[in-house]
Amino acid sequence: MQLPPKFLAGVVVLSCGIAACSGILNSNQPAERVYWLEPLIVQQAVVTDSSQPSLAVSVSAAPGLDTDRLLILEPGARLNHYAAARWPDNIPEVLESLLRTTLESTGRFSRLTRGPTSRSTDWTLELEIRELYTLANARRVRMVLGGYFSCGASDYAITLQATAGIDDDRLSEIVAAYQHALNEVSRQLVAQVTEACNDMNSG
Repeated sequence: MQLPPKFLAGVVVLSCGIAACSGILNSNQPAERVYWLEPLIVQQAVVTDSSQPSLAVSVSAAPGLDTDRLLILEPGARLNHYAAARWPDNIPEVLESLLRTTLESTGRFSRLTRGPTSRSTDWTLELEIRELYTLANARRVRMVLGGYFSCGASDYAITLQATAGIDDDRLSEIVAAYQHALNEVSRQLVAQVTEACNDMNSG
């Protein structure tokens, strides 16, 4: 029995569709993994004091660093990233949230908000991510932020930098190095903001 040409054409199209779906479902690409960082907590229990100043925190990134990918700086100044690995959001949003939580845990501020789009606040902290990647040749993570802390009529330059070694090339170890660098940068930020606040109070 000879099948009609239209029927045969339909079978071919259906077979191609099934093959395409099979290729998608059996992809050799690794599953994407999302990695989490924890804020440094200065005090576990913080009592909010309304007499303390409010603070708006904003974090931006130098060109090429505003991404949710874990970046690698390779030889020849080539910027690359780890396949199938990312942060929960673009890294400026991630660090802004983490550093805001750290500063909140100091108990020095009545309210911490996102800047500069937030409502009016007493003081502001503006930071830029200037380095944040794995150095391929050196097997270490590099994190550098810079900016200004403004309180009243005074501006204080803020410089934060940390380097953390990587024991091996597993992503879990690389993320652990990022966490170590973040903890160090957070401690530096608290120390510099505290010093600026003390100068403000003594003035």
